Amino acid sequence: MALIGRELRQLMQRGRISLIIGLAFLGGCLLIADAIGHTNASALASVVKESLTIGGWVVMWRPLEIFLYDWWPLTARRRVLRKLSRAPVRLELPRPSV
Repeated sequence: MALIGRELRQLMQRGRISLIIGLAFLGGCLLIADAIGHTNASALASVVKESLTIGGWVVMWRPLEIFLYDWWPLTARRRVLRKLSRAPVRLELPRPSV
């Protein structure tokens, strides 16, 4: 069970690091997209602006996936192992045949 707890802590740590990196990247993309939008009204500038906006949000996919979905299987497995650890166990030796 300690192994699952460690896996969960590592997953959450990876999620926090990914979130920080993703937010920084998203912020940078949005700032650059906003600057492009204010300076140039060409079709190419519009495509670049939208591409930066979409790319910034795509980078946020993994942190959101970690915090919304990836931890469920680990907690479910921990719950099952806790139940198994409390289950009564009875050992029976085979009876010798005559």
